Formats: sequence, C-alpha cells, structure tokens
Amino acid sequence: MAEATLQGVPHHRLAVHRQLGPLRLDVDLTFSAPWTLIFGPSGSGKSSLLRAACGLLDRNGVEFARRDTAGQWLSRSTSATHRRSLSYAPQNSTLFPHLTISENATFPSQSVKRSSNHKPLVEEMLELFEVKTYADRLPRELSGGERQRVNLARAFAVPDAKLMLLDEPFSGVDRAMRDALLPRMQEWLLLRGIPVISVSHDVDEALLLGAEVVVLASGSVVSQGPAAEVLNEERVRMLKALGYPKERP
Repeated sequence: MAEATLQGVPHHRLAVHRQLGPLRLDVDLTFSAPWTLIFGPSGSGKSSLLRAACGLLDRNGVEFARRDTAGQWLSRSTSATHRRSLSYAPQNSTLFPHLTISENATFPSQSVKRSSNHKPLVEEMLELFEVKTYADRLPRELSGGERQRVNLARAFAVPDAKLMLLDEPFSGVDRAMRDALLPRMQEWLLLRGIPVISVSHDVDEALLLGAEVVVLASGSVVSQGPAAEVLNEERVRMLKALGYPKERP
C-alpha cells in the first residue's frame, strides 16, 4: 500500500450527500495524495467530512471505501468506527482527564485485542511529539498546545492504521513547534505508507506540507489541486493584508 500511495494511486473514496442542520453537504472525493488538506471557512463542512469517514455521522447519504493492496475497493460505510482501519484526532484534545499522558497515548493499543506489544510505538510517538517528559502528568497539568501534541501522539500510536484523519492538528501549537513537527510527521507516515486527510484554514500549513488541497465552500468542493496552485490567490491576499509588496515575477 505504501508504494501505491506514494505513486498517487487512489487509496480512499468518500461521498457525502446529506443535510446537516442549515448546511447541505454534497461531496464526492477520491483521495490519491499522501497528504490531502481540506481547506475552507468555518461552517463549510470540513470537520463533518472527517466525522463521516469515521462513521460518527448518521450513515444515510454517506459512502466510504478503502482500496486494498490488490486494488479492490472495500466498502467501510456500514463498518463500526473501530473496524475502519483508521486513526482520528479531533480538533479539541479530548484526553481522558484521569489518565496520565502515557496512559492516554497507550489507550488505543490497549483497546485492540491483539497479543502484539505496542509499547515501543507509544514510546516512539511520545518522543516524536516531544511529550515524553510529561508522561506521568495528568492532562490538566499541561498547556493547550501540549495537550494537542498528546492528542496527535495518541492518534499516531493507533496500531495498524491505514488512514490518518487530523482535524486542525496544530490548534494551540505554536508556529515554531508546528514547523518542527510537520517534516517528522510526513517522513514517518510516508515510510509506512499511511495517507493523511487533514482539516485546516491555515494557508501557510498547506504550503509547508506541499499537500493536495480540497477547497470547500458551503458544503461543496469549489477547487482541488496542489496547494501552491489552489491557494495562490489566498496567499497573495494574505501578503497584501500584511503589508508585503507585490511579489516579483
């Protein structure tokens, strides 16, 4: 699966056609990039797409499928969330308040009924996200940005995930730390052939990732393509707003 993902072969499909309160979601997407970023204003349906892929929305009007190593599409539309071979980090770091940081990060592997020892993976993720020194603390003893990094470490420690879903993964994380984490995350995921679908409203984040970008507006896809192309106008607007001179050709 790693080779297929790196070569741009489709790995997941998601279709959502349903009413969510005042928002009508009408989206048909096929994902083939190692990292796809869902971009758009608040209320455009970004987070709802991730929740649909997880099975956290009513399944009516939702189709979700994964491409296996033989090239066959396996429907996951009726599968329970824990059987979808994915990992999900919600926007808010929903850590268990009574568990230590290490216990929070270990929770996904403990809930999987297998004999494999996943402790090395957990330790590796605590190191990658620079939260190992907090291992014995409780969530309330950490800052918001630190809790968010634990949230990510826990998602990355899910055993045998075939897809990573990250909703505003760097919410509360300072820019310097984000810039340090991004290349590490990308390298780790690419080595294991695990694709990512993330949500963000940060143009800079999309450009740093070099991601495939899907732009949503009012529940529909308005553009899709490489970040440097799709978000160029948005980037220029931001530069002008910050008072930067017009870029030279």
